[in-house]
Amino acid sequence: MGEGNNGLADMIFGNDYYKPLPINAQNDKGNTPLHLAVKSGASNMVEVLLRHGADSNATNNKGMTPLHLICKKYGDPTMLNLFLRINDELGRPVLINALDNKGKTPLVWALDHGNLHSAEVLLRRGADPRLGTPLNRICFYGDYWVELFFDIIDGRNQVVDINARDNEGDTPLNVAAACGNRNSTELLLRRGGDPNLVNNKGMTALHLICERSDVGDQAERFFAVNDEIGQQVLINARDNFGNIPLHLALNRGHRNLVGLLLRRGSDPNLANAEGSTPLHVINCKRNSDDNLPELFFDTNDEIDQRVLVDARDNLGNTPLHLALSRGHIDLVRLLLSRGSNPDLVNAEGSTPLHVICKRYQDDGLMKMYFEINKELNRPVRVDARDELGRTPLQLALTSLLPDAIDALLANGAALPSVFPPTVDDFRLRFNPEKYYENYVKLRVASGIMVIIKCLYKHGYEMDRTDALKIMKLFADFGLYEKSTSLEKYWYDDEKFVGKSKETMVMPSLSFYDLIQLSPKEAAKRVAPADYFKFACSGKWYTKEHGEACALHLCEKLSRRFFLGWALEYFMELVHYRLPVLCCDMIIEDLNNQDLCNICLAAGGRSS
Repeated sequence: MGEGNNGLADMIFGNDYYKPLPINAQNDKGNTPLHLAVKSGASNMVEVLLRHGADSNATNNKGMTPLHLICKKYGDPTMLNLFLRINDELGRPVLINALDNKGKTPLVWALDHGNLHSAEVLLRRGADPRLGTPLNRICFYGDYWVELFFDIIDGRNQVVDINARDNEGDTPLNVAAACGNRNSTELLLRRGGDPNLVNNKGMTALHLICERSDVGDQAERFFAVNDEIGQQVLINARDNFGNIPLHLALNRGHRNLVGLLLRRGSDPNLANAEGSTPLHVINCKRNSDDNLPELFFDTNDEIDQRVLVDARDNLGNTPLHLALSRGHIDLVRLLLSRGSNPDLVNAEGSTPLHVICKRYQDDGLMKMYFEINKELNRPVRVDARDELGRTPLQLALTSLLPDAIDALLANGAALPSVFPPTVDDFRLRFNPEKYYENYVKLRVASGIMVIIKCLYKHGYEMDRTDALKIMKLFADFGLYEKSTSLEKYWYDDEKFVGKSKETMVMPSLSFYDLIQLSPKEAAKRVAPADYFKFACSGKWYTKEHGEACALHLCEKLSRRFFLGWALEYFMELVHYRLPVLCCDMIIEDLNNQDLCNICLAAGGRSS
């Protein structure tokens, strides 16, 4: 009976200490001794109990028989075969299709837990293949088991609902298609599987194939079988999100599948619930090194099918808007060459130029956009205003995009009437929930200095009003260095020193070397554009010294600007009674905040 089962046997059959219990007595969970013996794997005890009259079909509080428990727990059918064999010997029928409180048969439990060999035993013993959609579950496990399933039920002259839906609304065909089981898919189609039935998400088998990451020749075989048996596939069926299979294939980047779908009649202009056409999807999910957009257009050309290049989604965005927002310059070129309008606005009134100016990367995209349109002889409206009255240049100023500003001004944009933007403008642009405060500070300070130089290049002349605005912006944004004693603190941190020596501001200058340079020397060696590039890289940022690094760099990069204006204001304060060289020497060692105070004092007097 087994060493570990003596106590249980004594309790049931009795000894000097126990009175015998009823063989089918139940505990508080409704389990009989046979249930417990099955759960513990005590095969000898199972046999003893059965031969002493244990009820093979007794149910516990969950409605589960011992057979349910066996099929749920054991992948190896040894216990199952023992259980069935002994009951056969005793001439006791086992309810092989018993339903528990969840409506599950032993067969369903076996399949849910991957106990496929136990499932095979049950099927050969006559388990009903229609209860609980076992075929749907079997389709998860590969072609062999599906073929075996049909071999068994055919041999027993049993029937199954080939299009039965499970709790997710999936048919066996949907499951096989989603799992990439090609032979099972073909077998199910030939046995009457409907390729157009949808699951709870509105997805057909073709949707599920297109959504797979690895498709191979699955779709070709799917269509070939349906063609052979004369069954139509709804190529433009929509799921609950309005997506047709083409949307999903493009989203996954399945080049061959996209061509196949288009040649079989997929509509390249159908929009989903978000208003996105397949061309919008290409913009959202493409890789920079693929040629999916070219394939998409070329295939539509071959079948003489027109693509609406300026279709708008629910936000009013055209594919061109999306391509620019993601910096897909090759796709931008392709769309423009295919007739995209360079001036269409979205729901916010934003033209493609506005979209470029809302980006965070200043990567030359604006210049390339103008160049492409010039090649195509397409004029571009440079001063269009969005719904908030903002021009592209105003957005570029707030986004701190010097290259974009340069390209706009070079192509006819008017110089800004208001400069610089306000602190609130920058706060709105650089959301503090998304960007580190010290990153924003350094980007603003360095960006302003680069933009000033860019504006000068295009005829801007800074007056005292704008200069004071910039100084006040530095003050309001907290861009002035608080104490030079921070430098000693940095030097004492060996980890920081090591990292700063490895971090290059420019090829010939490390961050460590820059920190040690005097402001005057730093102004000679490092241009505002170098600071801006370094600021945007984020290489300088450390959690411990982020603020100190940012403010120190802000102090150095703006030094020349502050000295230049402070000299003029200081000479005015002393009524020009001192020589320029003398005034320069007096203010040279002042920090930027002191220089700002001089300018504000003089500005207040003059006003």
